[in-house]
Amino acid sequence: MGHFRPFGELIALERAQELVLAAAQPMNSIECVSLPDAAGRVLAAPVVSDRDVPGFDRSAMDGYAVRAADLTSATPTEPVRLVLLEAVHAGHQPRSAVTAGHCIQVATGAPLPEGAEAVVKVEDTVREGNAILLHIAVERGKHVVPRGEDMRTGVEVLSPGMVLTPARVGVLAALGLAQTEVFCCPRVTLLPTGTEVVPPGRPLETGQVYDSNAPALEPLVQQAGAIAKHMPILDDEQEVLEETLRVATGTSEMVVVTGGSSVGERDLLAPAMERLGSVEFHGVAVKPGKPVLFGRLDDTLVLGLPGNPTSCLLSAWLFLRPALRRMARLPPDLRRYRQAKLTAPVQPVLGRDQLMMVRLEVTGDELHATPCYRGSGAIMSMAQADGLVALSAGTGANTGDQVEVELL
Repeated sequence: MGHFRPFGELIALERAQELVLAAAQPMNSIECVSLPDAAGRVLAAPVVSDRDVPGFDRSAMDGYAVRAADLTSATPTEPVRLVLLEAVHAGHQPRSAVTAGHCIQVATGAPLPEGAEAVVKVEDTVREGNAILLHIAVERGKHVVPRGEDMRTGVEVLSPGMVLTPARVGVLAALGLAQTEVFCCPRVTLLPTGTEVVPPGRPLETGQVYDSNAPALEPLVQQAGAIAKHMPILDDEQEVLEETLRVATGTSEMVVVTGGSSVGERDLLAPAMERLGSVEFHGVAVKPGKPVLFGRLDDTLVLGLPGNPTSCLLSAWLFLRPALRRMARLPPDLRRYRQAKLTAPVQPVLGRDQLMMVRLEVTGDELHATPCYRGSGAIMSMAQADGLVALSAGTGANTGDQVEVELL
């Protein structure tokens, strides 16, 4: 059983992130998905080409298939005259072979006729009845896509661990595959709590608020490569929370509880986790996001996020998103930074690192950062933010200071 950690012993943000990431083990289970569902998933098995692509020499242009030797003397002023045998469209087979003094009209993608060595673009020709005047000489292979240029039989074209981009899904389709093996997505149960919290769409009574946490977390979970399951809002009752946690851990790799993690009369999650599983940490030395809790219940990870919307969403960005991407075998987010000038002072916070949400605006040739944090209960803080400025404990900043902004 884990040791209950009161808020007097806050853990450093970086250490808390390390603990969550270390516990987030990549998924090993594999499933088969159809191509329309494959984009964004992670390939679980090597894909070896069982054919040459293209499977035949084909024309890269609309024009005429020729023997290169027939055109050695062709110039713009003295064209070579060839007899036209037939026209071949993409998807059709030539009936004739190209012999000396003859040519075959070919469309882009059409098979190169037997005997032909090159293709002359239609723009470099003039038609006269059943004959074609060709104004340029061409070398062998000109405007021809050779068999197997894209993929060759027996070559591994996609490797396990690759994220299936649209282009890689195209590779699967080019090999005639209708489905592929991918790693399973982590399953996340979202567990909103709070007697005062009501799902959107219902009328509010005095003292009630709409749940903005679970609806905001659901797309965050999906964008991180996981599957979100949204449970009904739980009343603040210990027995109900514990029973729901037991059920959720049987069907999820991660359970995210919103609300109920602050130290106070309604702090239900910490004692529940102490009884049922273990607590790795409870309380992080950061503002906003102090009440975050992380623990384990059997093989399931449990993340307790603050009930205040901005604090909840920012904590999910810091802890949940990186953990889920690792579990889903997706590469870590590329962290992007910009230098900007502060438009207002930021007061220091004692004993905790501060993540100041800012809105970015370009004025002239300067990038300005305007603090937009209105308190952890204001969802608009996060909605207006373009990035975060990290300030260490006890450190503030003044108007006009150059700050490093991590883009959200």
